[in-house]
Amino acid sequence: MSGPYRIAGVLVNAASGEPVRKATVEALKEDDSHAVASCVTDGEGRFALERLAGTKYQLTASKRGFRTAYYDEHEGFSTAIVTGPDQDTTHLQFKLMPGAVVRGVVTGNDGEPVASARVMLFKQPNYPAAGERIAQVDGTITDDTGAYEFSELAAGEYLLAVVAEPWFAVHEGAQAKRNAALDVAFPVTYFDSTTEEGSATPIVLVGGSHQEANISLHAVPALHLSISTPRKPDGSVAMPQLQQTLFGNAIPSEVASEMSDPRAGTAEIGGIAPGHYELTQGDPPRIVDFDLSSSQQVDPNAGSAAIAVTGRVRMASGAPVAGVPIMITLARMDGGTGQPVYATPAQHGQFTFDAVSPGQWAVMATSGDKALSAVAVSVGGVQRAGNVVTLRDRGPDLVVTLSDAATRVDGFARKDGKGFAGAMIVLLPKNPALWRALTRRDQSDSDGSFSLQNVAPGEYTVVAIEDGWALDWTSSEAMARYLPGGTSVTVTEQSGALIRLTSPLSVQMR
Repeated sequence: MSGPYRIAGVLVNAASGEPVRKATVEALKEDDSHAVASCVTDGEGRFALERLAGTKYQLTASKRGFRTAYYDEHEGFSTAIVTGPDQDTTHLQFKLMPGAVVRGVVTGNDGEPVASARVMLFKQPNYPAAGERIAQVDGTITDDTGAYEFSELAAGEYLLAVVAEPWFAVHEGAQAKRNAALDVAFPVTYFDSTTEEGSATPIVLVGGSHQEANISLHAVPALHLSISTPRKPDGSVAMPQLQQTLFGNAIPSEVASEMSDPRAGTAEIGGIAPGHYELTQGDPPRIVDFDLSSSQQVDPNAGSAAIAVTGRVRMASGAPVAGVPIMITLARMDGGTGQPVYATPAQHGQFTFDAVSPGQWAVMATSGDKALSAVAVSVGGVQRAGNVVTLRDRGPDLVVTLSDAATRVDGFARKDGKGFAGAMIVLLPKNPALWRALTRRDQSDSDGSFSLQNVAPGEYTVVAIEDGWALDWTSSEAMARYLPGGTSVTVTEQSGALIRLTSPLSVQMR
């Protein structure tokens, strides 16, 4: 691919404004991200990609110590560069953000380094109102000096947690009985060296910042649980499952020993550190969510009865489901007891979740790499629009209606009569119940063009907002002021693969 056009400009450090030298800049084909041209910035940060055809390109830059990024990138969206007559593509300022770093040393009671400790990095959500939760974004293991490092991190607010086992700990056998000082565990410890999740100190990173985050662990007496293990109808034993939860994320419990006695109908779990746990026990299963601070025998009736959720999926278009690989996910919406996410495959359109706690859940679906919008969920024969369902104390049979729509909505964003680059484009359903499931976003390209993918049938309003990336687009209150200035869009099953807006969107100020 060659032609008469060029893309040129200067690459600068987004934090300092200084030119970034000897960085690689590439132009990628928009359809398959294949590199068609590349260059290295000079001593002034200048770059030039020559002999390009007239089309649309993704522009990317990379250098060690910086986060590889696309041009004008925001939350996974970016502005593509459109070459052609009357397109100014030679005066770009490409801002590349230096990666932030968090590093530290994990030590034990005696100040000695703790090797092989598991260090987990969590990030605060951008849009908590949309049901986003604190999520683990990285993890590493300390080396033999107790050191760890996370590099090339994006700006944001982070939390750190450390899970480790004292090297000298013994939780069963004669040695442990003779010396209780060996039956110890490290509680999960958060920065800045607290064992209370709510007291964890946030680490606020900006581009290029370096944060030292040392954490001290202190061993405490290990705890032991005695849990009933009844027989299931098929004769198997209902063994308990113990998981630790950190910021709502379930992780495998770091217990050091587990013994069961089928004749007594109990299981003994030892080597447990104090902390917040989720226990699934019994048959039918019950979910116990508790802060564990002492050894105990767990009441078989403790916790809430788990729900066995069964269901099937159907396509809104009436297309057959059999043979289509579909993964169904339940994501916790109300912050109550239970894992924040469950996932199971739908075999021939049928799915089962064995043990889900009551509460409000969002239903999501994927087929391979493609997200399928859940446009309606039926519980007990009563269908409601959207993908949010409330599960109560009885096992429901769900019917999840999915849209496999592939309609694309294309248009242009303009300001002062010219194509506007970098606007946040939001396509919002007019039915509030469908807001979570069907909202689509994009970012306008250098000529103002945008493309909203996989839009399901429905009534929408599409808006363009200048510098809108700081807005909480999930909030109806935040978006209400922009809707009157938007454009109505109707998508039907007969709309086909592409809808082109006949009039450009007027870009609104944030």
